[in-house]
Amino acid sequence: MTRIWRYVLATDNGMAPCAQDGVLTLTCCKPLIRRQAAVGDYVMGFLPKRFGRGRLAYVGQVAKRVPLADYQRHSPDRYDAIYRGVIGPGGQETLEPLRQDYHPDMASHHRDASGVNSLQFDPYWYWGGLGVLLPEDLADMAHYYVGQSSRGSTPERLDALQTWLAEIGPPGTWGSSRDAPMTLALAAPAQSRRRSC
Repeated sequence: MTRIWRYVLATDNGMAPCAQDGVLTLTCCKPLIRRQAAVGDYVMGFLPKRFGRGRLAYVGQVAKRVPLADYQRHSPDRYDAIYRGVIGPGGQETLEPLRQDYHPDMASHHRDASGVNSLQFDPYWYWGGLGVLLPEDLADMAHYYVGQSSRGSTPERLDALQTWLAEIGPPGTWGSSRDAPMTLALAAPAQSRRRSC
């Protein structure tokens, strides 16, 4: 069954999700979603409650699941391609973080890399900023707490979401990130600001 994953987008700085060059990806943060979401599932990122109830920053349908090392090899210019595959002494590939200013400690790197996949969305709607308000019949899907949920992913809920998306306008990027962007090239010096998701 198609699931609808929901979570609170505590920080929206252009990295997770990454809306770049007409493509939306989730490659950092939310490792459980990146491990478990299947092609066809939907992911919804909600603004924190302080911005108002039921405000949605983005929604996308998973079109591809790409292992993190492959993602960086094939899309090295993407802002969120921050894990490079490295072959160790035993011939096993491990992930090496390319940014030290994002998830600055090793425990955070390991937790983030445990998501194993980059999710690419098609179609997707990214509003960023203050997002858009869900209609009343979908408002109970809003998620405001640490973690994520796919509970309530019923066929009726899926139909209601797809109907609303068909009415709200064409897919694509319709805004910019709410927070100061962390989208410098990897070659740039690490920023003193250490904000992640």
